[in-house]
Amino acid sequence: MNKDLISDLPLFLAHSLELERESAERLREFADTMRHHQQHALAQLFAELAGYSDLHAQEIAAICEGRKLPRLKAWEFTWPGDEPPETSAYAGLRYEMQPETALRLMIDQENAAADFYATVAAQSSDAEVVKHAAEFAQEEREHASLLQARLAALQETGSDAAAPAPDIDPPQQPE
Repeated sequence: MNKDLISDLPLFLAHSLELERESAERLREFADTMRHHQQHALAQLFAELAGYSDLHAQEIAAICEGRKLPRLKAWEFTWPGDEPPETSAYAGLRYEMQPETALRLMIDQENAAADFYATVAAQSSDAEVVKHAAEFAQEEREHASLLQARLAALQETGSDAAAPAPDIDPPQQPE
């Protein structure tokens, strides 16, 4: 973890804001993809989750009010991986995915964000960074729990067979 990220509140807040904005943008892209492939229930789920990321970004923006945040270029952010932790990779999106798969992907995403914030809170000696990082981690864990409950309800009803929909355009092996 970048030492400055855990000790500099404006830098931490800039990362937090970017994390939520990137999450919302990626979820909208996922929703558009699902809508394009006539997966309307999944499109609605991804759009709903994008709205939650928007709300969290607004909450963070309110905390940022009156503070001068650093203006970082994409490559200047310090993430545990290649992308913000609440951003699912494009490779995880399949147009034939089922709701159970989508919910599992989103649960993993929320847990990754919670882990990121919890790590910042655990490693920081700055009281404000610790306070906000712990709050954000708790919010992300709550989101994961809500999604887990939706997954359990879906599995209970058996409305999702968990098998992938048929791939109507499978990849071709080169000859």
